[in-house]
Amino acid sequence: MGEGLSYLFVAAIDLGTTFSGVAFSSRDAFTKEPTNVWLKTWHGTIVTYKTPTVILFDQNGDFDSFGYEAEDRYTDLLLDGVAENWSLFRRFKMSLYEQQSVLESLELVADNGKKMSAMKVFSASIKYLTEQLTKEIMKQVSYTTDKDIKWVITVPAIWSQPAKSFVRKAAMMAGIESEMLTMALEPEAAAICLKHLPLEKKKMGEVGDNYRTFSPGSSYTIVDAGGGTIDITTHEVLEDGSVKELFQSSGGDWGGTKVNDRIMELFEDVLGTQTMSELKQNQQLDILELERNIETAKRSLSTHRRKMTITIPAGILDQYKKNHHADLSSVKSASLRDGRTIEFTFNSGKLRLDHDSSCSFFEPSIISICDHLRDMFQMSAGQGIDTIIMVGGFANCSFLIRKILTEFPDKHVLVPEEAEWSVLKGAVIFGHDPWLIKQRRSRYTYGAKCKKLFKEGEHDPDKKEEENDKVFCHDLFSKHVEIGELITVGEYQTNKKYRVSHDSMARIQLYASRNPDPKYVTDEGCFKVGELEIFSPNLEVESKIRVQLSFSHTEIEARLSHRKSGTSSAIYLDTHF
Repeated sequence: MGEGLSYLFVAAIDLGTTFSGVAFSSRDAFTKEPTNVWLKTWHGTIVTYKTPTVILFDQNGDFDSFGYEAEDRYTDLLLDGVAENWSLFRRFKMSLYEQQSVLESLELVADNGKKMSAMKVFSASIKYLTEQLTKEIMKQVSYTTDKDIKWVITVPAIWSQPAKSFVRKAAMMAGIESEMLTMALEPEAAAICLKHLPLEKKKMGEVGDNYRTFSPGSSYTIVDAGGGTIDITTHEVLEDGSVKELFQSSGGDWGGTKVNDRIMELFEDVLGTQTMSELKQNQQLDILELERNIETAKRSLSTHRRKMTITIPAGILDQYKKNHHADLSSVKSASLRDGRTIEFTFNSGKLRLDHDSSCSFFEPSIISICDHLRDMFQMSAGQGIDTIIMVGGFANCSFLIRKILTEFPDKHVLVPEEAEWSVLKGAVIFGHDPWLIKQRRSRYTYGAKCKKLFKEGEHDPDKKEEENDKVFCHDLFSKHVEIGELITVGEYQTNKKYRVSHDSMARIQLYASRNPDPKYVTDEGCFKVGELEIFSPNLEVESKIRVQLSFSHTEIEARLSHRKSGTSSAIYLDTHF
């Protein structure tokens, strides 16, 4: 994992659903001041620390550009009428949400309908971002080797192991060596950043809240509210200042992009299915401009009783008039898919919604977040939690913060000044010092597929198979760790022995389940998360290999050893792409 001190820099990549950023710091700078992290600035209509997660491939399927540059380039291609065979991908990070199987064949669909391997899209994005960081690092040190930079990539804590393994593989394809790469869980990175921030930048609340939040015995919930997912982690601070998880990480797809999707549904209902279909097929530039205008209007809306104003591109107005033989200004209301009727006004190419109607687009996501938090706080382990820390881009939504304050008046709500960048900064700090997190909760019950000698009355007859004059029960779930189990970082949780089934290679198939005690890997809810392999010319069929598994880090790690051959190796879960 590159934990040694041979590196000179830690470089972090936050590949988000809607926006991405990169940052780094030298080991010397970290020693002097941990929060002294360099963030790359990106130049769009304004200068920001993040760029849109948008990637463009040319007509030959080769990488062309990323971020603001990709948006501008694609706009020019559309204006020139030559964009037909170019592929633009957006929001592709959400393709990995809730993926519980091997992702080898996963494909993504571009704006023009063309498909491309998800691995190619992710690896090209990571490669571009690593190149941007490397250029900046080389301004400080003119010559660097692969061993001089330790890379950290952030991933949602609620992602499955196959999704995390997918990102590791994509990073390796982008040129990052596996031993110099580690994953940081996004809400944990935010917690690390907040713990190191100067006091005046931490608080939203009364003076003294922050001392209480990070004092031994206290507990807090981090809500990482991003564009795609809401990622929630709860920590209790231990005597030495490190933390342990009170619950396994949780959350859902309730992020800020859901608000945009609901507003876009309004336009589909207003314009009509045929008009919207024609616009998406023939007037992509107008659709892109409308989506940008929706994002701008959403971000500018506050808790004050102001209306939401969305500018409609002229091409959309013309297409509506062509199809409906009437001006869009004649439409005053629309029936939404949830059964409600919403009223609006239209004037000078702008659609205006009253404040209450505007708020309604935010409500489903905000209600889901609050309901989830309420369920957590009502559980016995959540009784002592008195602080909610809000981070991520969606944490800047005044409606969300106001609702959190209203729904949980007994909680201290902290929103750091740098809420949107806290994950990225925290990832750099994590790369230098990952030991803030001492104990985690397992998100699943994990176990290995195995077989044992068949026992009548104990094993399922349908699982019986004969092999080498012996009768075995196959597909058994050999449990290594149980869902919700508290596991200590850096320790191997289990130590079991398995028979070698093939000459020269031992393969351990790993499964997961929400069930605390599955019997077979074929039980309902069980799914395969990957395989662990060890190769040695001295392995013999029916010999045994010792398997130690660790679920405490951000990725599953294993130590496999074979007593007879003396072979031993530590490896990551492999999902065989």
